[in-house]
Amino acid sequence: MNRKSRLAIYTAIYAILYTFFLYKNLRGITFPLFAISTLVLIYLVTKEFSLKWKKSSIVISVFTVLISISQPLTDKTFIHFFNVLFVFTMLIYIALCQFAFTENWTFGQTLSNIFKTFINSFAHFFAPIKDLKLYKQSLKTAEEPGKKTFPWLTVIITAIATFPVLLIVTLMLSTADDVFSNMWKDFFDFTFPNTQWFSILFLSVIVFLFAYGMFSFLLRFPFSSQAKEKPAFSPVVAITAGVMFDFIYIIFSVIQIFYLFIGKFDLPAGITYAQYARKGFFSLLVVCIFNFIIVLIGNFFFSSNKGLKIVLTVMSICTYIMTASSAFRMILYIRYYYFTFLRILVLWALTVIAILFIGVLLSIWKKKFNLFKYSLLVVLIAYTLLAFSHTDYFVVKWNLSEVNKESNFFLADGYDDFEYMIYDTCLDSAPLVFNEEALYKYRTIYHSHHGRLVEDMSPRTFNLSVYTAIKNIKLK
Repeated sequence: MNRKSRLAIYTAIYAILYTFFLYKNLRGITFPLFAISTLVLIYLVTKEFSLKWKKSSIVISVFTVLISISQPLTDKTFIHFFNVLFVFTMLIYIALCQFAFTENWTFGQTLSNIFKTFINSFAHFFAPIKDLKLYKQSLKTAEEPGKKTFPWLTVIITAIATFPVLLIVTLMLSTADDVFSNMWKDFFDFTFPNTQWFSILFLSVIVFLFAYGMFSFLLRFPFSSQAKEKPAFSPVVAITAGVMFDFIYIIFSVIQIFYLFIGKFDLPAGITYAQYARKGFFSLLVVCIFNFIIVLIGNFFFSSNKGLKIVLTVMSICTYIMTASSAFRMILYIRYYYFTFLRILVLWALTVIAILFIGVLLSIWKKKFNLFKYSLLVVLIAYTLLAFSHTDYFVVKWNLSEVNKESNFFLADGYDDFEYMIYDTCLDSAPLVFNEEALYKYRTIYHSHHGRLVEDMSPRTFNLSVYTAIKNIKLK
């Protein structure tokens, strides 16, 4: 048995496991098992082709598994979505790191190659057929000359690989003709009375073709180990545009220092400091993200120039002032209107941006600084903390502390936004809702609103947050 045959076996087993772990089950306890099984697959394939497991891959693998573990511990849809996004992206990146030398890649080059790997995995859907054909050509059979055998294996693999495309074409034709559509509907109703099995089979085939296609693409070692030559655009363009931005940013920053931070000058008539502070933090967050992109473009797409470095540094420093201004405004806003998940998320994002700009400043003045790996590590650490934070639980806890007069942080007379805690928090908050006296009259509404999520779970779909909510509801 050759290497490609073992690759086919590995990916086929993985496809079955993937389907078992994730079929209609993205929030259950099997999500970490999916992440671990994918890492095992990558390890087996790299070992099969005599590639060493890199230290950077180990670090990213640890964070990937940690993030996946947070999936069945929370009921927060936002966390579930970004967990899936992070884990899938990081698994592709780990596979890419194992088959390519990424140390010299630029920030944009790395993102581009991750995307290319994902797209080419679909483009290589028919790789099993090609590899089988090459394998059969290399075999030396002991059969009599001229004796022909029917290529059953070739037919089977070709049919499996062609099936997803054929299904898409059939569905498109079904939308064009009602008679054709009804004929196939009757056929499937008769052949697959339980369409769930058909869906399971289809998902397994797609995963097999994607995984095999990805490794087939990466085994060609299509990526250069050298950093991509950046476009040497004239720095005059970047400096001119940067100076214009910096001029506006400096004026804005001075206003923030003297009006918001120090409060030395008088505000416009009719505006209090509380009203002034509660305005604009979302706009500032967007501008901070925009500045991060602008600095990256200026640093990587234009010829190195001391004047440009100064302009980008000034922009980065102004971004820090904007970040502080946005955070300060948000904190004052929270003191009047209390915590919500979104408000905490803004503070989290501003903190991440502030840390990322340390790397940005280093990349401006230090040519060999690997900004992508720095940014990746910062985001992975920060997001892992967010994924495990159970923010909705602590939002309810902190806000209720004011009701119980346990906190002097809030400036408003009292907390009355109970609707937020009932309708806008996930089941992570259930233990507090069903045990806090202040929320006694809201329990029935909370139960009714979250009834669609409180359901019987199998061992495969077990979610700790949902289980805890069910337990608290049954006790009341």
